[in-house]
Amino acid sequence: MGLFTTSDKVRFKMIKEDACTATFSVEVPAAQVEAESHNSLLRFQQRARLPGFRPGKAPLDLVRQQFGAHIQEDVIDHFARKHVPEALRELKLSPVTAPVITDVSREAGKPLQFQVRVEVPPRVAPKDYAGIKLTRQSYPATDELAAARLEELREAHARLEAAAEEAAGKAHYVVVDYSASRHGKPLPDAKGSGELVDMSSEQTVAGLSEGLLGLKRGESKAITVKLGGQDTVLNVTVKEIKTKVLPPLDAEFAKDMGFETLDELKAKLREVIAEEGRNRTERELAEQLEAGLLKANRIPVPPSLVAAQLEHMIERLQHQLLRGRGEFSAQQLEELKTKLQPQAEDRVRISLLLPAIATREKLEVGEAEVQTELEKSLAAAETEEKKKDVREAFQARREEILGMLRDRKTMDFLRAKAAVTDK
Repeated sequence: MGLFTTSDKVRFKMIKEDACTATFSVEVPAAQVEAESHNSLLRFQQRARLPGFRPGKAPLDLVRQQFGAHIQEDVIDHFARKHVPEALRELKLSPVTAPVITDVSREAGKPLQFQVRVEVPPRVAPKDYAGIKLTRQSYPATDELAAARLEELREAHARLEAAAEEAAGKAHYVVVDYSASRHGKPLPDAKGSGELVDMSSEQTVAGLSEGLLGLKRGESKAITVKLGGQDTVLNVTVKEIKTKVLPPLDAEFAKDMGFETLDELKAKLREVIAEEGRNRTERELAEQLEAGLLKANRIPVPPSLVAAQLEHMIERLQHQLLRGRGEFSAQQLEELKTKLQPQAEDRVRISLLLPAIATREKLEVGEAEVQTELEKSLAAAETEEKKKDVREAFQARREEILGMLRDRKTMDFLRAKAAVTDK
C-alpha cells in the first residue's frame, strides 16, 4: 500500500491507514491540470456576464481575474470526481461515508496534489467463533402457565355489573361525577361526569380511592386529594357501584373464543405457550452467540455507522413509546444517545463480523434460498396488489435481502458449532 500505482499517469499513494480511516494522495500531472484549466476557463467565459462585453465574448484574462478562484475549485472538483473513485478501486478501499478532500496543493506548472480522507470498515479477521459456549434454558408449557393464561383470557372478557353491596369497597368500580376546587375557587377544566374509578388499582389522583371508600349510591362528599402535587378539594357524587364479573369456564366461553370445547381451548393455549417458550429459548441462544462473538472480537467500528445505527434505534424507540404523539426532548435525546451508544457499537460490530465469518467459511446464499424467502413473503401477502409490492421490494432490495439471508445462515453455522449445555 505504500508504493505508488499509476493510471493514465495520475498517481495514487496510501499515506496512512488505521482501524477505520484511510488517507491517500492523488497527484495529477501538470499537463492534464493545464488542459483542464483551459477547459474550465472556456466554460466560465461562456457563462460570464461582464459589463461592456457580449455574453461569451469577454477577454479570457478578464474572466481569469474575475473568476480565478472559482476556476481552480472547478478544476479540483473535476479531478476529484474523475480520479477518487479510481483511487478507491486501486487502493482497495470501501468507504462508508463520502470522501473528504484536504490539503490541496496547486502551483502553476506543477502537478496538482490533494489528499483524500475516507472512513472505512476495519479489516476484520474474526477469531474464536467456533465452539462458543451456550446455556439452553427451556420454557415448557406447565399447568400453572396454562391456568394463568386462561385467567388472562377471562379477565380480558370480563364485564361490569351493578354491585349487590350498597357501599363502595376496595374491590369495586365506582362511577362518579366530580368537580375540583382549590382555595375555594373552581379549577377550570377539572370537572366531569360518569368517570369510572377502579378502587383496587393505583390512582393518578392521590387520595381519591381512600375518599370514595364507604360511600353509597347517590352520596356526595368533598374529598381532599393531591392534584398536580397540590392539595385540592374534589367534590364527588357516587352515581353507581359496580363489580367485575368473569365469564365462567365452560363450553360457552370456549365457543366465544372460537373452539368447540373447553379442552380444545386449553390445548391451544398450551400450544401457544410452548411455541412462545421455544422462541424465547432461541432468542436467548442467539443473544448468547452474539455476546460470545463480541467478547472475542472487540473490533473498532466506523463512527458514521455507529451514528446511523444510533439514530435508527432512537427513531424506533420514539415510535414505540410516543406513537407519533411528539418527539423526545433535546435532553432526552442526549441521555438516550449516551445510554444506547454501547449497544449501537455492538450492533455495528455484529454487522461487520457476520459477513467476515461467512467469507472465511465460504457461506453463500443460493438463488433457491432467495426464492424460498420470496415464496414465504408472498404466502403472507393477502391480495394480488400486496404480492406485487412484495416482488418489487425483493427486486429493489435484493442486495439487502441477500445480506440478511447470509447473516441468518452464518448464525445457523455458529449455532451448529457452539457448545450447548442444557440447564
